Amino acid sequence: MMPVEKKTKIHEDSKKLVYQDSDVKKAMDLIRANGYVTRTDFNQMDDEDWAEGFDKKIEAAFSKVEGEDPYIYFEQFDFKGGDIDSIIFNMDVVGTRDHALELLAAAIHQEAY
Repeated sequence: MMPVEKKTKIHEDSKKLVYQDSDVKKAMDLIRANGYVTRTDFNQMDDEDWAEGFDKKIEAAFSKVEGEDPYIYFEQFDFKGGDIDSIIFNMDVVGTRDHALELLAAAIHQEAY
């Protein structure tokens, strides 16, 4: 009888998501200046898991800043052609999800539905 080779399967959820403090600081500065960040600012935002975790890191960093309490929001939108993209934005500045969609579409040069 031949020995059965065991195969190790790596699940998608086991990937290590890494966030640099310098990226979190840059994102905070961009959100202060523009109200949002997209994959044009951080290429890694094309990965939904990374972008969602980045949102949490940004929120946590803002919570440590005295006198700042922005309403940071993570959203994904569908675009014509089937692309899905992420935006992290300050709802207090951007105002609505529709406006966030417009800003994201312009930033990544896509046409929204």
